[in-house]
Amino acid sequence: MRGEVRREALLQYLRIHENASVEDLVAEMRVSKMTVHRDLDRLVEQRLVRKVRGGVTLTTSIVFEGDYAYRERQNREEKAALAARIADQVEPGMAIILDDSSTAASIVPFLDSKRPLTVITNGLKVIESFRRVDEVTLISLGGTYDPVGNAFFGLICEAGVGRLRADLAVFSTSAVRGTSAYLHDPDIIRAKLAMKAVAERSVLAFDRSKVGRSALNLFAPLRDFDSVLVTEGLAPDVHQALQRDGVRLEPVPWQADP
Repeated sequence: MRGEVRREALLQYLRIHENASVEDLVAEMRVSKMTVHRDLDRLVEQRLVRKVRGGVTLTTSIVFEGDYAYRERQNREEKAALAARIADQVEPGMAIILDDSSTAASIVPFLDSKRPLTVITNGLKVIESFRRVDEVTLISLGGTYDPVGNAFFGLICEAGVGRLRADLAVFSTSAVRGTSAYLHDPDIIRAKLAMKAVAERSVLAFDRSKVGRSALNLFAPLRDFDSVLVTEGLAPDVHQALQRDGVRLEPVPWQADP
């Protein structure tokens, strides 16, 4: 088993059990104790786990929820429904910004019929998806690579997007509390706000599980977006509160895989 695959399997084990001893991981992964320690050292560098006496535990939820590999596998059916609806707003010839979120990356398969396009992004998953696609002009925003978020952030990213313009920018968020969107990392927020500033229109899309969650830093009030897409299933009082605040809310139908 390759190291990357093995470490992902190790993380999956910890997502279920939250903590484990080195002996537990040796038995689960069927590798040597030295290999387990080497994998744990790599995950510590990526801020995904924390070593404790005789074992390991997940880091705080703030860091862990930033793990792109984890986020990519969550609520896939809902993200696909959101992505299909976002794609309805894209027309051939447009310049679009896709942020670092797994929700924005989910739109990639729905854009085949929308080419030619210019795609601007700081997300490595989107970059990899479009790097060899005909009739897509791919503009990759530089910056400091964050292996947890699988994207580029920082001053170079913000300055680079500030010299561009786009017809549409697509965003997601970690948490929606009250009538505003929140994120854990201020560097991510600065990048998203720089993207939003150069777009004619902006759409924020998130699955219903984000509503009621907490995160440390304010991203933006939901009413600041031209369109807010959320998968169906919001509580009626939440829906009404958002509408009263002037949020241009669109519930998106979705269906779970059997």
